[in-house]
Amino acid sequence: MTNRRHASELNMNRWQTRGASSWLAAAVLLMPVPGAAQEGLPPGPPPAPDLTGRYSPLTCAPNGANCPFIVADLKLTAVGQKMWDAYEEVIGPKFDCAPATPPSLFADPYRFAIHQLTDRVILEYEKDDIIRTVWLQGWGHPEPGPYDASWQGHSVGRYEGDELVVVTDRYQYDPHGIEDFGGIPSSTLKRVTERYSRVGDRLFLVATTEDPLILEEPINFEFEYLAGPEPLILPYGCELDQARFATRYADPERGTNLADFGGRDPDLVPLGVRELQQREAQQDQ
Repeated sequence: MTNRRHASELNMNRWQTRGASSWLAAAVLLMPVPGAAQEGLPPGPPPAPDLTGRYSPLTCAPNGANCPFIVADLKLTAVGQKMWDAYEEVIGPKFDCAPATPPSLFADPYRFAIHQLTDRVILEYEKDDIIRTVWLQGWGHPEPGPYDASWQGHSVGRYEGDELVVVTDRYQYDPHGIEDFGGIPSSTLKRVTERYSRVGDRLFLVATTEDPLILEEPINFEFEYLAGPEPLILPYGCELDQARFATRYADPERGTNLADFGGRDPDLVPLGVRELQQREAQQDQ
């Protein structure tokens, strides 16, 4: 695939033309707020930090460097290196509307929302219509069974001071589960730890990804998001024909790799930055 920027523009155009919020988003908003009594639940943990809100991406810093994700800087195992060398972009499940997964999900240029409930936290994303459930410790949350590996895994959370800590495992094998542009896969041993905290209108996320079959050492990310009233634009509405359009640029004779299309678009301005600029412009009027 030689025209990565074109595929990126298609994704952005799709984002701009999505419709109104889905019924699922409305249902989530009608769920109980933190501290609301729920029949049959045991006493809960101490009061949680208020993280509920909608957020737009501001900055992203994987491994201490600025985005885009620098795949060549990762320390891969021998297996991980072989799989990256053999990767062909065209085989990625995203071209069949498979959802993004952490950690790449965190770096995507879309909004997301946090809904804090009594016994769980709901993370709702514009990207791919993803809904993640974080089961809070101490509430008798369901344990995953032997066949319950999935794209988003099984997430358990707890509050530590002013932070929400989320630990996710039970991921299924994903051909681009570490990096969905560069083709770094993840195994069923992938484990992602997220730490969320908020100061004013800024949300901070520190995420650590481990996968001993693919990574020689964990990947550390730091993200900053801007809180705001803007609603999520849902549904994302992936369509198979549109998702597969980019595969027309694949060159099976030569093969494709990250160098062919430069990874994530370095000129893409995060939504949060645009929203800050709009707020400043309104104040100046």
